[in-house]
Amino acid sequence: MSLDGVFINSITNELDEKLTGGRVDKIHQPDKNELVLGIRNKGENFKLLISANSSSPRLHLTSVTRTNPLEPPMFCMLLRKHLTGARITSIKQINFDRILEISFECRDELGSLANKSLIIEIMGKHSNIIFVNEDYTIIDSLKRITPQVSSVRQVYPGLEYVAPPGSDRLNPIAADREAFIKEIDSANKGIFIFDFLYKYITGFSPFIAREICYLTKLNESTCLGELSPEKKEEIWNTFNNLINKIKNKDFSFNIYYDEDKAYGFYCLELEYLEGYGKKSFSSPGDLLDEYYYELDNKNKINQRVASLIKSINTKIARDKKKVEKQKIELLNAKNRDKYRIYGELILANLHKTPENNKLIAINYYDPDQKEIAIPLDPQLSLAQNSQKYFKRYNKLKNAAEELEKLIVAALSEISYLENILYSIEECESTEDLDDIYKELADQGLMKKKSKVNRSNKTKPITCFISSGGHEILVGKNNLQNDMITFKMARNEDYWFHAKNMPGSHVVIRTGGDELTDEEFVEAARIAAYYSKGKNSVKVEVDYTKKSNIKKPPNAKPGFVIYDTNYSMLVEPDIRGIKIKE
Repeated sequence: MSLDGVFINSITNELDEKLTGGRVDKIHQPDKNELVLGIRNKGENFKLLISANSSSPRLHLTSVTRTNPLEPPMFCMLLRKHLTGARITSIKQINFDRILEISFECRDELGSLANKSLIIEIMGKHSNIIFVNEDYTIIDSLKRITPQVSSVRQVYPGLEYVAPPGSDRLNPIAADREAFIKEIDSANKGIFIFDFLYKYITGFSPFIAREICYLTKLNESTCLGELSPEKKEEIWNTFNNLINKIKNKDFSFNIYYDEDKAYGFYCLELEYLEGYGKKSFSSPGDLLDEYYYELDNKNKINQRVASLIKSINTKIARDKKKVEKQKIELLNAKNRDKYRIYGELILANLHKTPENNKLIAINYYDPDQKEIAIPLDPQLSLAQNSQKYFKRYNKLKNAAEELEKLIVAALSEISYLENILYSIEECESTEDLDDIYKELADQGLMKKKSKVNRSNKTKPITCFISSGGHEILVGKNNLQNDMITFKMARNEDYWFHAKNMPGSHVVIRTGGDELTDEEFVEAARIAAYYSKGKNSVKVEVDYTKKSNIKKPPNAKPGFVIYDTNYSMLVEPDIRGIKIKE
């Protein structure tokens, strides 16, 4: 991972410079795995983000504002009790590893001065935030690790804090030439040099291991046993030069890009990535804010919607099975005419005597007028048998009408739920997701929350500008779809939607002007892009005037009907179309 001991060292330097001596002003826990400490020092306010999220663990100064829950979690309340108003006395990195200790001077329950610490472990899925007193007895931790969870190391109140396994590796800051060469000589001769640098030295990531291999012109798969004394000396010199940069705080904060995709980030200039794109930052906090912003949003959305998506998919599967069964029942009901014919033929042949519980009669409804054997209930008279068949016919007739309604309703719900799934996939923020939760609650598909942390501000509608200067509005969910179609669009505006698939409503506002062919294509391309066919080569898009769009009574959000429209086949591509700022 990019956030190795070297990067943590650069963060420690910044935090020590800006936060040591400051006082804790606010403590929030916006997410179950995140803390934000508000710290005031030397007339400035700082926000320290500490995240133990398994996919993006980190700590740094942040400028991003996070939404806090209405009720703070227990761990947050505990820290507020002990650390509000506390003074930061020191910030240090432990053994050059991805462990950082922030020490505080605070008041205990009796008002006496006491020293307590937050120990932050940046260890992937094992990341944690541990609150200890001055003798390192654990007061509590963000994630409690019991013997049932791990037999190797437990973390819960009352235990003594013990560093994670692996802290006995070579500390690069403290190592001299003799210790470094000795570590190489004592290691297994079959180990690759890359693995040695990455796994035997504390705080080293693949980034710095590859850099050392590149600078010493070594293949990463070179075994330690193949190294000559001269090569070992060269590796030591390269290693020592990098460590001196770290000691001298000669850091450079960059995100590296492979074409348009972020490859990784680091706090040193990496010569082996010289051919990659690069964006530089003045501080580690600015870099990490940008790198993790979208990832954090996606992670929070995924955490919130995992069970929701599963529930919706279960509902869709159940509805599809129901439709299959109803279609079979409808097919059987459509064969109901034979029971009406049986009843009428029995009435026409009441003078005949049944044989073997059957009535043989001429079928006047058959062009060839063949004889037909009608099964009878021996306990009933012919007239009663006739009435029995008429009742069965009427029952199936009524069932067919009801089944047709049920099938239409089930197919409509499937379409609605598939559109909800599409909207969830397209969510860019938790605010987008809040709209979907509200819609589902209004539809009775999930329980309404008694307390909903929603801003009074409405999320702005996505808007593009056509080549002719007209606004093109895009709904990102069903509530927005209804808004732009029925509240914002005028009758002379044009409405677009991908044909027969979930997608956004798109409206181009004409303002009474005639649109060019290019503008129609631009709006269609946007509708195709914001649909489930986004990754297709071509998508068919329906379009019509807004005056032709109707919403049936009691229809679900986002559902409309129209019978006058045109269609065009376009690429789902919005490149070159200007988005309104």
